[in-house]
Order: sequence, then C-alpha cells, then structure tokens
Amino acid sequence: MSSFLVIGATGNVGSALIPQLHEQGHHVRALVRSASRAELIPAGIDIAIGDLDDAESLTEAASGVDGVFFMQLAPLPAQAENMIKAARTAGVRKIVVLSSIGTVLEPLPVIGARIAARDQVFRDSGLDVTYLRANALMSNSLWWLPTIRDEGRVYDASDPGKTVPVDTFDIARVAAVALTQDGHAGRAYILNGPQALTAREQVEILADVLGRPIEFVPVTPEQFAQHSIEQGIPPEMAAAVQNLNELFRAGRAGVISDDITNLTGVAPRTFRQWCEEHAGEFH
Repeated sequence: MSSFLVIGATGNVGSALIPQLHEQGHHVRALVRSASRAELIPAGIDIAIGDLDDAESLTEAASGVDGVFFMQLAPLPAQAENMIKAARTAGVRKIVVLSSIGTVLEPLPVIGARIAARDQVFRDSGLDVTYLRANALMSNSLWWLPTIRDEGRVYDASDPGKTVPVDTFDIARVAAVALTQDGHAGRAYILNGPQALTAREQVEILADVLGRPIEFVPVTPEQFAQHSIEQGIPPEMAAAVQNLNELFRAGRAGVISDDITNLTGVAPRTFRQWCEEHAGEFH
C-alpha cells in the first residue's frame, strides 16, 4: 500500500481522485485550507490543513507520502516553488500536476502561457513530474446554471469552434495511474473526451437529457468579456477569457488524443453520460 497527498482535494478532479485511490487500498491524505473544508472529505481519509502559500504546512502534509497530486486555482509559480521545496524536504519525488491543453495550443493563449510558466517551474525542479493537459472540463457546463435557471438560455462566445470536453472522473483515473505506476516521470498527456463538440452541440445534448428547451445565444468574445466586467470580473481576467474564447472560436482546441484510453484501458466518458449523471444539478 502506498500513500498519496491530494492537493485540491475538494475540487472536481481531487474529489474524484480521492475515492479511486482509497478504493485501490492506498492511504490518502487530503490537503484542505481549513477545518470547515475537512467536512467535505469522505470518511477514512487523512486530513492535513495547510495552504499553498505556506511551505511549512505543505512539508508537513507531504511527510511520509509516496506522491502528490497538485492542483491550483490559479497557476502561481511561487506556489509551485513552495510545493517543490516541501517535496524535497519531505523526500517526495513523484508529483502529478493538473495542467491544460492551453499550454501547447498555437498561438499560445494568455492563460495557457501562465500555466506553461508554472509547469516550467516543476520541469526545472528535477523531480519526477507528470503533466495532465486537460481539454475543456465537462463540469464547466455548470457555469451555465444561472442563465438556464433564470432565462432558459446559454450565452456562449466560442461557437462555432469545437473543444473536446473531458469528464473530471476520467482525469482522476489518469492521475491515479500516474501516481501508482512507474514510467510516467517527465511525460505530458493530453486528456479529452471521445468527441469534439461545439458549445451549441453541448447545449443541445444537455437540453435533450433534461427534457426541456434551452435557447443557445451566441455572443462575441468582446461582448462576453464586457458583460463579465459588468458582473465584477477583473478586466485582466476578462481579457484572458476573451483571448481563450477567440482561440476556441477558431477551433484551436479541437484536438483529440487517445491518451486516456491508452493509459487506463477504458475509453473516456461521453458528454451525454456526464449530463445524465449530473442532470439533478440542473433541476
């Protein structure tokens, strides 16, 4: 039995990874920012309270583990450096990093460049790091909830470009493989679902599963950014999302890889399967 630390334990990927590792018989430790967040962690999981800005708490959390799953809300190189310092002090070599397909798109998007800079910090560390370059997350569809609930509409700035959305459950399956098996150090995997879809096609699938009409309203990346600023999003972030939507519109993220199937032996879930599993959250 091995022991693993999951950072981002209450996030979409971390919360899917923890039970998979636990069910495989491994000891799992979840890093949370406060005792109140610990209530979100399943029973039988060790809890460590700490923060990515606190290298000492990371060192304590990493003590005695064989590998770390690392996820950040924002790709801050300083936090990556804290993790590297903690891993070295605790004697941990294996780190699996949640990255993004945006780090290899051309032209490089603003957000992708930030994540790539963070990944380079890990690459320069000399540790055994694996990079999971996820395409758009199926769970991002939950961002549509407010306007579906209030207006029966989805506003989107990426159509007619396609992404290849991936279920976070499948990302977690690959993370479990990279943590528990050898041979993944220095590797970078592109993780996506089985089908390239436009946002309009995703909305049509969701509406069919829910059994209710949802109007798809295309807007320009500029309009979407301006609305985001009016809703309180910082202008810098709105500009970065505008840049990303422009690349999505151009079809730059419609890349299909077989890495999930090749690594796990099981094909990734479809967007329809994700919608069926999460339909209750839209009602």
